[in-house]
Amino acid sequence: MSIATRAATCTACGKRLNRKRWYYRNGHYFCTKRCWVTEQEKAAEKAAKEAAKPAPAAEASKPESAAAPEKPAASS
Repeated sequence: MSIATRAATCTACGKRLNRKRWYYRNGHYFCTKRCWVTEQEKAAEKAAKEAAKPAPAAEASKPESAAAPEKPAASS
C-alpha cells in the first residue's frame, strides 16, 4: 500500500505514520495498538454519556390542551 492511500497521521494522537508498522481499525489509522485502545475507550465513554443524557422533552412541543386532560362537565 502506498503512502498516498493512507492517512499521514494517527487518528488518536496525531503522530506521523512514517514507520512500517501501523494499525488500520474501523476505518481509521493508528500509530500503535495503544492509541487504538485509547480511542476505543474514548468512544465508549462518549456513547455512555449520550445514553445517560435525558431525551429532549417531547411534551414541550405538544400544545397545552393536548398535554392536560380535559375535565368532564358536571351536570346538575
